[in-house]
Amino acid sequence: MKKNSFFKYWLLSATIIMFITVGLSSVAKADNAAGCKAPSWASSPLTGFTITSCNDKAWATLKFDLPQGEKSVSGHRSTITYTLTDKAKTPKAADALSYYVKQAQNAGAQLVSDPGNIYKAVMTKKGPEGEFWFVYTHGGGNENSTDGFILTTVQVRPLEQEVQAQPMKAPLDPKSSTCQNPPWLVKQFSDFKLASCENKGWDVVRLDLPGGEKSVEGARVTVTYTITNEKNSPTAAAVMNNYNNALQTIGAQLVSDPNNVNHAVFTQKTPYGEFWYIYKHGSGNDDSTTSYMLTTVNVRSFEQEVQAQAMTAPLNAKNRDCQNPPWLIKQFSYFKIDNCSYRDFDSVKVDLPGGSKIIAGHVLVTNYTLTDKSRTPTPLVIKKNYQNALQTISASVVSDPKNIYYTVATNKTNLGELWYIVKHTSGNDKATGSYELITVQAGGPTPKECTLEIYGVNFDFDKATIAPGSEPVLTQVLALFNNDPQYVAEIGGHTDNIGKPAYNLKLSDERANSVKTWLVNHGVSPARLTAKGYGDTKPLVPNTTDVNRAKNRRVELKRNNCKE
Repeated sequence: MKKNSFFKYWLLSATIIMFITVGLSSVAKADNAAGCKAPSWASSPLTGFTITSCNDKAWATLKFDLPQGEKSVSGHRSTITYTLTDKAKTPKAADALSYYVKQAQNAGAQLVSDPGNIYKAVMTKKGPEGEFWFVYTHGGGNENSTDGFILTTVQVRPLEQEVQAQPMKAPLDPKSSTCQNPPWLVKQFSDFKLASCENKGWDVVRLDLPGGEKSVEGARVTVTYTITNEKNSPTAAAVMNNYNNALQTIGAQLVSDPNNVNHAVFTQKTPYGEFWYIYKHGSGNDDSTTSYMLTTVNVRSFEQEVQAQAMTAPLNAKNRDCQNPPWLIKQFSYFKIDNCSYRDFDSVKVDLPGGSKIIAGHVLVTNYTLTDKSRTPTPLVIKKNYQNALQTISASVVSDPKNIYYTVATNKTNLGELWYIVKHTSGNDKATGSYELITVQAGGPTPKECTLEIYGVNFDFDKATIAPGSEPVLTQVLALFNNDPQYVAEIGGHTDNIGKPAYNLKLSDERANSVKTWLVNHGVSPARLTAKGYGDTKPLVPNTTDVNRAKNRRVELKRNNCKE
């Protein structure tokens, strides 16, 4: 081949190779994740790898296990993740690590981690631009292959303090209807916004502290914040340390684990009382915060709102008027009576620590609903108010004291055995939308009413056989006859309008006679009893709903020679 021809061939080959190289380089750059680029100290990436993700944090803390011990560094952190794209070029773990250690050393850094570790290397550099830490971490593969790796750069710098606090200037006011920063917080993060507020006049907050669990009671305000720009989401440590620094400037003391970046508890005594400030990381992870909560508690004594008195008269038909039960002098000003019902005889199941129990007697049910949402109390406030009030009239709480939704108390009086039941009926553990009071009077004086409505006596379906569980009510009816030898009555059976009238009449008559038989078998003279079925001919209310039909299905005692 002639010299000129050889030169032309070589030039053409070199040009082709150059274009191929440039093309491959361009492809490699195009494959990098958008907006991501190699760190300045490692600008020459390993062949066959591309950047698949990157992450910057304005302030983060990294911990290293170094030969001389654990080391923590904080500052601006950049993390670049590389993934192998050409499996034919996968390097050994030691070779990949060595490649980046040399680049860091060329940039003036010094290896400070274990040189025998082929999966992780930590380098550091100090210069006019500050202190830097470079970290190589093997991401996937084994000692003979590297499927990916991570390069981390930390420029040491102090935390940028964004949160500002001020001393409390008054007691905490939980009645505010405006959702706003707690009164001690002057400024919070610009990338977060107020999402919700919860104010409680009194609550119990349980805290996990290094010395054990602690409960604080008082007015509580909880504010939730959410991120507005997730690209700027700070690390959990950045948020916690901001609040730590801010609260310490006003004299609050951190009493929780200082290493817990997701939860911090502070306390402070002021001229306006004892305060507790609680920071809680809401959503995200250690590397990202997308929401968090601030809770402020102003310790104060419990505000007793409910007042009770001893009952001076038995429950009777007059209690059908919707008003507070006769033992209740005062209930919450921000609740109203929604509905009520009274039954001359019925049974109620109560749940007690030893198991459920059926109690029977005169039953009054009163339901209350919230009228002022800005004052929504917790179930615990309802429970504690009624528990305290009932104890002032010598009633003993016999239900599980830890159950905030349900309280049962009882006492024995000259009116018989009284039972008081408080039930949370809507809301959750932070709010009560409605609650129910059930008062049961078991025994006591003979009712003066001529006609008594009896519920809680149940029968097998489509039969006149008395079902198990009816004994508590029947026992109360039996006591009525035993306590008053002059009591003579008709037992009337009543049904709803489901079914044919003739059939209902027959079934109700058979059921009335079943009740008579039960009473006679338990000692009541047959001469004091008559039985008659009325079917659906005497409804108390229209048979238009399931509730109304249930009210019409009953047994009645109608006293002989009695005038209303």
